[in-house]
Amino acid sequence: MTMQCNAFTELKRSRRLKPYTKLCFRFLTYLRDKEDVKIFLEGYDMNERDYTFVEKPYMHRWKPEYMRSRLAQFYCFDDWAEQNPLPLTMLTFTTYHDNPYNKKVLTIEQSWGQLKTGFRAASKLINAVKKSPYLWVVEPQPETGYPHIHAGYFTTFDEYERDRLKNHWSRVLGVGDYKHGLDFAVDKEYRAGDISSLRNYLMKYLSKTFIDTIPEWTPQELVFNAVAWENGYRFFGCSRDISAAMNPHNEIENDFVWLKTSLMGRGLSGEYLNIPVNVNPSFVQGNL
Repeated sequence: MTMQCNAFTELKRSRRLKPYTKLCFRFLTYLRDKEDVKIFLEGYDMNERDYTFVEKPYMHRWKPEYMRSRLAQFYCFDDWAEQNPLPLTMLTFTTYHDNPYNKKVLTIEQSWGQLKTGFRAASKLINAVKKSPYLWVVEPQPETGYPHIHAGYFTTFDEYERDRLKNHWSRVLGVGDYKHGLDFAVDKEYRAGDISSLRNYLMKYLSKTFIDTIPEWTPQELVFNAVAWENGYRFFGCSRDISAAMNPHNEIENDFVWLKTSLMGRGLSGEYLNIPVNVNPSFVQGNL
């Protein structure tokens, strides 16, 4: 697949975004470099008494395979949502950036950092009071590249609780404006059959981080993704109960002994790669 990113060309012409040129180049190089790389697992089948090999695509958050995996998890979430018809409140967390109403101006990296630490603190406050299931997704603003979080809490917030959280976000944490920094959507009932709209809502925002949408990225969205890649920032998270619902346990085959993991494929210059990543330290060839 040839990756085309018109946003990179536009980025180099932007005075504000030009400092991100080297970072974005390294990010796009990483995506191209891992395009054809696969994970090669070597093991031993105790039943067949023979060596066995499994090949899987190298996975990262921008690959189509990751998108399909995440979508499958959201469908697993359907059963939980149908069995737990709770009210859902959508919250949007936004930090200061360079919009006219803001008093502070942050870089995209600073905004990412403030959003991460601020949301962690706000979540602790919410969980201390509500202890409700929740999930969140990060979205870039196409016009600026600044991140903001859409979070869904399966509970309701009265007027006092909303004011307390908005005050905490703005005046205690100091990461966003009181009026615009933390927004509450109208409470909704997501009962059986209705959760598909929430699933589509989440995938809509996550889709802005997949390789297939790179030709549609704005320069600002390219910077957003590059900064997230450089710092290892996550795009999605949820409470443990929702995580368990989205990741049903599979039975582990006890008759398979893992021996070695390698990365295989072709690099950018065309050379064939065969890089050992990990080896079972207890394995000595000839003992099986």
